[in-house]
Amino acid sequence: MLRWKVLACAGLAFGVAGLGWGYAQQRTFPGFYELRIYKAQAGKRDALAARFATRTSAIYARHNITNVGYFIPLQSDPELGIDAADTFIYIRGYPSREERDKRLKAAQSDPEFREVVISQERDEQARLIVKAHNVDMAPSGGYTAISIVP
Repeated sequence: MLRWKVLACAGLAFGVAGLGWGYAQQRTFPGFYELRIYKAQAGKRDALAARFATRTSAIYARHNITNVGYFIPLQSDPELGIDAADTFIYIRGYPSREERDKRLKAAQSDPEFREVVISQERDEQARLIVKAHNVDMAPSGGYTAISIVP
């Protein structure tokens, strides 16, 4: 009888520990997002995407900037100024606008970022970006797949 009680208590303890571990593993989402739309130099969109894939996204991650997603449009939309051949889009996430400002400042001061991005963009022959647009965003309502978990 004692053996069953010990096993029942152990099972209950493992169950509670499993629930706690599962709750701790839940993905939390930032409360502030940034949509970035880049117009690349003619023929250089893939090089820009490669720079993000191999270097820039890792620098952002190192400064606690959430790389939500990177996208290449599949069709052009002249009304929005999107040309599929030279547009690169991505979304970054942060806890707040203030944290965005702080983390971006740190990332842009990073020696690797200065070497990889800033020095290249200052060189007229090597530059990849023509212009960039920024849209600040926040999740809206219970109908979105992104829920803010404190």
